[in-house]
Amino acid sequence: MYQRMMEAVSLTDKLNSVIYYDWFVPEEERHDSAVGRNRENLSAELKLWESYLENVAAGSYLAGAFSLADVVAFPNVAYAFRFGLSAGKYPKLAKYYRLLKDRASIKSSWPPHWLPSPQGYDILKDL
Repeated sequence: MYQRMMEAVSLTDKLNSVIYYDWFVPEEERHDSAVGRNRENLSAELKLWESYLENVAAGSYLAGAFSLADVVAFPNVAYAFRFGLSAGKYPKLAKYYRLLKDRASIKSSWPPHWLPSPQGYDILKDL
């Protein structure tokens, strides 16, 4: 559990590197090499998390029972799907996302501006 919780920090970093570079760096100042590197790093990280979920029993969480690992990792997964991550390309992450988003604690803390439109952006659609 502790291992996955700590690894979620890497997912946060790589996700933010793609999303915030696209948002905050003016288009004329962006470098294709940086965009490509950030997207490749995030893609590799998402594939790693997809592989973690291959070893988890159906209907269970990152460490079996719901744990702090899920509390730390899930916001990143929700964020990725909010920004257009493909459920078809990452089916295990999509299943995990659907499993957790229906928990009462998550529903009660869901960002209100996400409710009308579950997918807000398409930055990650081609990842």
